[in-house]
Amino acid sequence: TIKERDGDFSIDFGVKGGEIDKKSRAPQKVNFYSISNDAGKAADAIMETTNELANNNPTDEPTLHLGDKEKGDQSPLNGEWKLLFTTAADATFSKNSTRGDARAKNVVDATRGRITNVIDFASSKDGTEPLLKQLNVVIGAIPVGKSRVELRFRYAKAVFTRFFGWKRRWSLYIPVPAPFVTRLIVFFSRIFRFGKETEKRVPPKAYFDVLYLDDQLRVHRTGEDNLFVQAKEDAWEEARPFLA
Repeated sequence: TIKERDGDFSIDFGVKGGEIDKKSRAPQKVNFYSISNDAGKAADAIMETTNELANNNPTDEPTLHLGDKEKGDQSPLNGEWKLLFTTAADATFSKNSTRGDARAKNVVDATRGRITNVIDFASSKDGTEPLLKQLNVVIGAIPVGKSRVELRFRYAKAVFTRFFGWKRRWSLYIPVPAPFVTRLIVFFSRIFRFGKETEKRVPPKAYFDVLYLDDQLRVHRTGEDNLFVQAKEDAWEEARPFLA
């Protein structure tokens, strides 16, 4: 594959690591051409395909029944969606970075009008678990149109594998005042090194627009113009090798 041949990204925390734009404090867009010309062309092909899909969206109202306590389980957005592709740097993970490799998924509980972003960080080659094993960001999801979902961040749950040197799994719950998962990751990476990071800019309003949706595939674009392509593993067997 191109990834095996040309390598992967090395995106790290904050502005210096390439996650966040210095001026807007919004997630940076990934430059696939920084890996190789072939990687850039492959990414361009994916984005062209998503444009074609958006013009042939079979779901007239993707936000239907989102937040409906009686019919939420019938919502086309409902369920667990695993990441296939994204242009967002803060959702891109690789083993050759300080953050480490990770897998991301998005769980929509349409009955409760809630989305949970889940990041599972991978163990090292020798099997050692990372300090931060999992990060869950719980978000209120409010339909504001047939295709647009407004996001209101509620709280985050961080699962750690050690407690000041002791091997013990424990969880920390904190409120989330801003729509940047990366701020939480930065905080947890600094907390045991006594570092500090300050960001004064107010983030833009959080939302995403569903461009394409069927029972297997979902494509949406965020308010920061980042593209996400996600799949339902239990409904699309052919996609499983790319989700593992």
